Amino acid sequence: MSGLRSLPIILFACSFTAAADPLLESMRALSADGPIYAYEMEYKDKDITATGRIDPSQPQGKRIQVLSPSEDKWSDDFRNGLKDMEAETDGDIWCADFAELVPNNATLVSETQSAATYGFTPVPEADADSTERKMMKKIEGKITLDKTDGAITAFKMTLPKPYKPAFVVKISGFDMSATCSRAPDGRTYIDAFEFAIDGSAMMQSFNETISRRITKLLEPVG
Repeated sequence: MSGLRSLPIILFACSFTAAADPLLESMRALSADGPIYAYEMEYKDKDITATGRIDPSQPQGKRIQVLSPSEDKWSDDFRNGLKDMEAETDGDIWCADFAELVPNNATLVSETQSAATYGFTPVPEADADSTERKMMKKIEGKITLDKTDGAITAFKMTLPKPYKPAFVVKISGFDMSATCSRAPDGRTYIDAFEFAIDGSAMMQSFNETISRRITKLLEPVG
């Protein structure tokens, strides 16, 4: 009987052994708030390689200055993509934002003296629809943290095997990766971003690859 009475105390004590990893807690404590920077960027897809200067402090329509190629070489897709990028450019280039995709049960998979890498199933974003939430369950994620402060230095999401979100749709491959560098204020920003997806829909194949690289972080503009 005395053993049964002590059971709740034992369970209560054991709950502390499952405390969150302190490095993951440090990651979550870091903020993306701070100065907004202008930067120079290189963009690549299967049709074009472009360079430009981005100033998020400018009004929409003037935030992106394309340095190359000349406008007469722009495709319609690139021109339309620029409009989307203009609308989305707000200076949010910070790797700290990846933290919201990392669950508390992320597991340590490798480490060095200076960094630790964790594996996990990503947490869907708050506005994700049902299809996106289902796909997230199939994704494998990895994140690398600086041991000094928990700053994110690399992030990756991969689809390990083909997935059919609908009867007429098949995603054969999905890969998204980002590497991060330190800004002068100590935050880490996305210096390189790679995205690739391929598959088929309605018996038509699709394949998309995108690469974005910040080649130079410029002065704060806000």
